[in-house]
Amino acid sequence: MADAVFNWYKNGGTAEPGTKRSETTLQAKKHLSSMGWVFWYAQKNGRRELRYQSPQGKVYYTLKAACKGYIDETSGAEGGGGMAVAVAADLEPKKPLKRKSLTQENPAFPKSLPFKSLQPPKRGKKVRKQENQAKPRVIKRASIRIREDPVPNSSHRNPRTVLSWLIDNNAVSILAKVYYRNKTGNPLMRGRITRTGIQCDCCFRVFALTAFEAHAGSTNHRPAANIILDDGSGRSLSDCQRQVHDSMMTIPTSAKKDDLNPHGSDDVCSACCDGGELICCDRCPSAFHANCVGLKEVPDGDWFCPSCCCGICCIGTVSDDDNFLACQQCECKFHIGCLKLKESNELAGKNNWFCSHSCGNIFSGLRNLTGKPILVGNNLTWTLLKSKASSNGDGYTDCPDGLDSCAENHSKLNIALDVMHECFEPSKDSYTGRDLVEAVIFSQGSKLKRLNFKGFYIAVLEENDDLVSVATVRVHGDIVAEMSFVATRFSHRRRGMCRALVDELEKNLAKLGVQKLILPAVPAAVDTWVNCFGFSHMTGEERSKLLQYTLLDFQGSIMCQKPLKTEL
Repeated sequence: MADAVFNWYKNGGTAEPGTKRSETTLQAKKHLSSMGWVFWYAQKNGRRELRYQSPQGKVYYTLKAACKGYIDETSGAEGGGGMAVAVAADLEPKKPLKRKSLTQENPAFPKSLPFKSLQPPKRGKKVRKQENQAKPRVIKRASIRIREDPVPNSSHRNPRTVLSWLIDNNAVSILAKVYYRNKTGNPLMRGRITRTGIQCDCCFRVFALTAFEAHAGSTNHRPAANIILDDGSGRSLSDCQRQVHDSMMTIPTSAKKDDLNPHGSDDVCSACCDGGELICCDRCPSAFHANCVGLKEVPDGDWFCPSCCCGICCIGTVSDDDNFLACQQCECKFHIGCLKLKESNELAGKNNWFCSHSCGNIFSGLRNLTGKPILVGNNLTWTLLKSKASSNGDGYTDCPDGLDSCAENHSKLNIALDVMHECFEPSKDSYTGRDLVEAVIFSQGSKLKRLNFKGFYIAVLEENDDLVSVATVRVHGDIVAEMSFVATRFSHRRRGMCRALVDELEKNLAKLGVQKLILPAVPAAVDTWVNCFGFSHMTGEERSKLLQYTLLDFQGSIMCQKPLKTEL
């Protein structure tokens, strides 16, 4: 794509043999846009003229001048002499970014919380009985790598909006004509698509989708469904989102694989994710170090991990799963007999069972919050998202709120994933091949409890439709919620975005009656979380009380906690 810019400048817009001039022009504009350039129309002597603005803010009046400006900026040279150098540099392999481990993170501000690589080390020694006294080899986890700087020449300069995402997925084109339709289908307002919003034809201002709807005089609150491409196709922006959504909704390779390794049980501790001598649960594939579950020695006979035991009697010897009930929210299991229910068949067929009124209230409260933007001031909106089409091994479940809603939700989740990938190096689990960040964002399940992310919700903060900050949260009943990692885009750091995101999350969790929020903090950022956000260090004893919950933890991190002022 960069060649199109250089060829356009070199040939003065003349198309190469076998190529139309319009195609060459479009390719040059697409590459400039992907590099963060912004286009808009301005009025001059009664005519509309196209303007080109570089990421550095310089405005050019012709495409040729813009191409030359791009060449000068990328090569650092003046005039045409730098063009050949720029082309050669663009073709050379990029040097790897400098990386640093979690312990080297800048302590000034928690740019983003790390997520740990759950890639297991070499297989450790696994036992059920203490038959072999050989000392196991201690294996440590690898450090996760966080991006210190954005990837060069990537799209990190572009806004993370739905329109930008549609452009990147070739569903719409930059400067494509659109109009907002009324109830009868007639145009109320016309404009053109940009990465930041819709540029109105009447005033040349750029509006976010919801603002363009209001500018058109509508109160339908469905901008994507009523903004139509003016190309004769009759497609709405919702149709375009659904088109991209349908193309992506195939079963990922990782979902087709068995979550387990050939040995049948996990090779790393579900509590600390280290290898070594492990005790295997006799009900699920999870394995643990004896000291991680409070045991002084390996027990004889069958042994069941905390999450497989009854939440009342703490015994897990029942072999028939029909005698267990699992809470839909906190996922704790209970014997039906311990719940003192007269007949177990009274609950047959009930998928949404809750162990307490508080879990039921939290479940319904989170569902009511999902997908509904909350205005938090300064053109900022906070929204809770959750994947509505989680992988289930046989495919994907249907979307309960309609195709348009599912497609829009899927778009926002993909944009949130892009923000995470901007801040973190990719990391895959060696057993499943999953991208772990993607697995959390899209709430993918697993037979291994440490890889079961079905309960995760995604909180996003947007500024004029531009998604700037993301956090993941999982609520384990009214006892505790975990905020496993947070990411803020490079271009929006030091602006209080993380504060706005976390404050609104804490506020809504408190309304639901959640007592405590915990997070794994980078050692260098612990002081910031403690002094600026009100968290405190979590003791080993306090953490041992949460053994029944599978928490997502990171190597080298320090678990912090914060009590929430509940309103219930």
